[in-house]
Amino acid sequence: FFSAFHDGALRRHSPRAMSASAEVRGMILRCAKTGKLFFSEKDAKSHNDDTGFAEFEQVSPDDKVWLCVETGKVCITETEMAIYKKRDPSAKTFEAKTIEFLRERHEAGQAKRAAAAQERAAEGGAEAMDVDGAPAAEDAAPDPPNISRETLDQLLEMGFAQPRCEKALVRTRNAGLEAAVGWLGDHADDADVDEPLELMPNILAQADIDAAAATKSVNAHLSPEEKQAKLTAAVEAAQRKKALSEREDEKVREKDRRESGKTMVKTKAEMDDLARKRDRDSRKKEKDDDLRHREYLRAQLVLDKAERVAKKDKERAAAGLPPLPADVPKPAPTPAPAAPMPKDPAAAAAPRVVCVPALLPVLPVGEATTLMLTNRDFLLEGFVETAAKLADNVLKNPTEDKFRHIKTSNPKVHERLIRPTGGESFLLSLGWRRAGEMLSLPADVGAQAMADAVAALSARYEAEAKAKADKEREKLRVEREASMRARTLEKDRLRAAMLADRKEIQARGPSQSIRAVGLPTNNGGLAVNRLNLEEDPEDNRPA
Repeated sequence: FFSAFHDGALRRHSPRAMSASAEVRGMILRCAKTGKLFFSEKDAKSHNDDTGFAEFEQVSPDDKVWLCVETGKVCITETEMAIYKKRDPSAKTFEAKTIEFLRERHEAGQAKRAAAAQERAAEGGAEAMDVDGAPAAEDAAPDPPNISRETLDQLLEMGFAQPRCEKALVRTRNAGLEAAVGWLGDHADDADVDEPLELMPNILAQADIDAAAATKSVNAHLSPEEKQAKLTAAVEAAQRKKALSEREDEKVREKDRRESGKTMVKTKAEMDDLARKRDRDSRKKEKDDDLRHREYLRAQLVLDKAERVAKKDKERAAAGLPPLPADVPKPAPTPAPAAPMPKDPAAAAAPRVVCVPALLPVLPVGEATTLMLTNRDFLLEGFVETAAKLADNVLKNPTEDKFRHIKTSNPKVHERLIRPTGGESFLLSLGWRRAGEMLSLPADVGAQAMADAVAALSARYEAEAKAKADKEREKLRVEREASMRARTLEKDRLRAAMLADRKEIQARGPSQSIRAVGLPTNNGGLAVNRLNLEEDPEDNRPA
């Protein structure tokens, strides 16, 4: 890298009045990994040999740096300054300087060390000097140690302070989490455990530290190009390892996602089964309730008919007439004999008329309305809504024949018009006629009467519902008032009993004398009152 850098520097910076070596010597380099500044090519090469980091960048002498007044620490960026303030509480004041200032200070230090070396040499000693007049490499300032960012984050998550974590990683030479925790446990009581390090470490990724260590230990004898190739190969290997680990993690996440999807599908299927079961139970309960309601209505009709017959018998008996005969069940009709074959062909061709008797009797509108009011609310409301819409369609389209016919086998029609008790009878009373599974309104019958009857049914239903609600409210009010009266009477009774007991006790006189004696407390205990019971000499019993 440095030979290539030196050749490039000669090609780019080759003024006639300045040599190539002087030009390189005047550059200021900064390590791209650690951020450390180097004012000579020799220092940068030494840093490369020690750490294995071969990426450098040129910086301008006019770039700003910050110098801590209290500790003398130089921070290259504002972020580094903020981190250092957190690490060292004593660092409070920073002065803005330039990199040129650092170079002048560095050169002044080198000159001072060279003068000191010359003085020692004049006194009889000798000190090895490098080509730049600086002390030999063994007297140069050491590079800051490298510590793992991952291990540092783990120690911080465990609750250790950052200065202690950095010192533990430096002392254990970045040997890992277990070694750092052991060092912290062994040196937790040291007096200087919280003092910051003299040389602040470089916080790098573990992959970069491993690649640099491999390059430094194994490839120290290699050329800069070979070192760079080895470093690139190590970095690529670390990247491949990381990519493989990410793929394994992705496989685990995909497996978990599939398992979660299966669990969700299974849970949804179970919830759907429960919902279907609740629906089946609800429909079965509704059907059972409807059957019980129909049985109740049939029994009520039988009772009403018996009451009417008994009332008519009383009226006839009061008028001196004999009672009406009881209904005798009619015998089943005897099938008619087969008609002989007519001899006349014309008679044989004549159509045969078959009379189909009505399945339900045609009731008066009033009785049909009364029968409809025995239904439950939801059945009656559905019937009124559908019948009103049917009458409205006929009124708006009197000539349309399709509005005058309904098919009773249709599920919706059967549910809303036929299922309610007395629904078909109500329609028959308004002029509708049944023909097989069809109910038809003749063309000569208007729909206004049907609309008025449906409106009257709805009004009567609302009136009865309101009257029922008023009756319930009145019943609750009466029960509440009765309960309040009962509670008042009970209170009066108890009050009278207590008054009678008090009078009886006053009349009988005191039977015992109780005197309270205060007891002293011991060791902060509670004071206890003692009851001294005296004997009554009259009845010789404890007072």
